[in-house]
Amino acid sequence: MVKEAQGKFSNPSSDALTIAHALQLFELSENPVEFCRINSLHLKTMEEMSKLRKQLLRLIFHQSKFCEEFAWNLGDSEAVEQAWRSEPGKKPLQMSEEELLGQGICAGWADRVARKDHTYYRLSEEDRKVRAVRYQSCALDDTIYLHRSSSVARIAPELVVYSELLNTKRSYMHGVTAVKPGWLLKYASSLCTFSAPFEDPKPYYDSLHDQVYCYVRPVFSRHNWELPLHSLPIKDNNSRLKVFAYALLNGDVLPCMRDVKDMLALSPSVILGPGPSSQTRVGDLLDKMQKCRKLLCEKMQNCPKLIDSRAALRDAWNADPNFLYPEIKVWFQAKFHSHFGVIWQKMHQEVLLEGRELFPKPKRLKKVKG
Repeated sequence: MVKEAQGKFSNPSSDALTIAHALQLFELSENPVEFCRINSLHLKTMEEMSKLRKQLLRLIFHQSKFCEEFAWNLGDSEAVEQAWRSEPGKKPLQMSEEELLGQGICAGWADRVARKDHTYYRLSEEDRKVRAVRYQSCALDDTIYLHRSSSVARIAPELVVYSELLNTKRSYMHGVTAVKPGWLLKYASSLCTFSAPFEDPKPYYDSLHDQVYCYVRPVFSRHNWELPLHSLPIKDNNSRLKVFAYALLNGDVLPCMRDVKDMLALSPSVILGPGPSSQTRVGDLLDKMQKCRKLLCEKMQNCPKLIDSRAALRDAWNADPNFLYPEIKVWFQAKFHSHFGVIWQKMHQEVLLEGRELFPKPKRLKKVKG
């Protein structure tokens, strides 16, 4: 009966969000005493939770006056209270809202992460009889369990955070919320270690962020749990320079270069080859891009150290519009050299734009009802 009564509040991704939903409905009820009786809730506990929620709301708005970190510009406390008291539907939270709240919970309990334990063959006969799902905590060596009463128990996520452990015959997690691997990288990076950059998948240039990235393998906690591949900015200057030079000729930095790839005498991919290249055009281009500061320091105050981004290329061309002209021209077949002036002019026009303008996302076509 209790499980059925409280099932209407259940959020399968988080015990905390389940409790928040129950509290919201409690505060909206016309008769709180009857509400608690029908739903098998403790009246005193619900009243204390309600007082605490209002107190926290006042504290946040008070702190926002003195600390920019707590700044809130989406209405005053009354507007927040009104939004809280608006009649919730069957699913009170949108997916985006649920995701943000989940990330907030993860950030608060990032040192209490647990991963589902799949090592069934190692269990004793007694442990195999336990119906609760087994987990391993990032902070402990012993097995901990997800209690069947948790709103998260039905899906039993691969990764969760918990607020505390309740120790009976076994240790059960309390206050469980499902988390995503990417959240651990974002909010618990101090507990992660990263592998050396991978050569496969290859490093790449991100036109939106105007930065060069590589893929690494993160591992989390002292148990070295492997997380999905993650991209990080490349720190090594030579590697970063090579990837950007490739992206520039490949049309990933300035889209006009995509239209003329067939005019090139050599594939830009040779730039990414291991070790120094025997191709003169590769060495000349990289050498010039690397010596940007030395060559242009007299013409500009804030000269980039090397050309590893569209912004750095823009600054270099502001100082010297012909910088890299011969080094890029030589990549084109001789029969197309007469067209290079037009291409060069187009490159100068596009370098003034930002990534979103250069590479806009294609618009989704609306479905026409037949």
